[in-house]
Amino acid sequence: MGQWEEAYCCLNQKIQILEKIAANTETQCRFIQNRKMKGLERVLRERAELLEELVAINAALASDQSWQLLPQLVAMMQDTTNKQKEMINRSHQVLQQAIDEKACIAAELKNSKIQRQVKSQYVNPWASMARGHLINERG
Repeated sequence: MGQWEEAYCCLNQKIQILEKIAANTETQCRFIQNRKMKGLERVLRERAELLEELVAINAALASDQSWQLLPQLVAMMQDTTNKQKEMINRSHQVLQQAIDEKACIAAELKNSKIQRQVKSQYVNPWASMARGHLINERG
């Protein structure tokens, strides 16, 4: 296989992996909105595997830089660069959404904790009488 074909295959694989990462990012977005942590853990593991594959392909492409001068691959390189930028931007958006959701969950937990503390510190004056003390008891 020639240099052109190898570079073409690597760029094709890179595009496919970037599309899988984009789909994975959208799945993460849905899990974050629904607060499904178990599903989110699985999706993050899959994303880590995809990123490792992407690193391997980038290393293969970086090992031989001479293919970048081939005019047949210029459009494909621009396409991969654009997809990568879109994926990075969407990942930043989902990360910001996750940070916002985390803050919302923390606020809800704090509010819930405060409400529980208020309820537990409230003393009902009639509670001691309800335990068997007679109201009309003479002393």
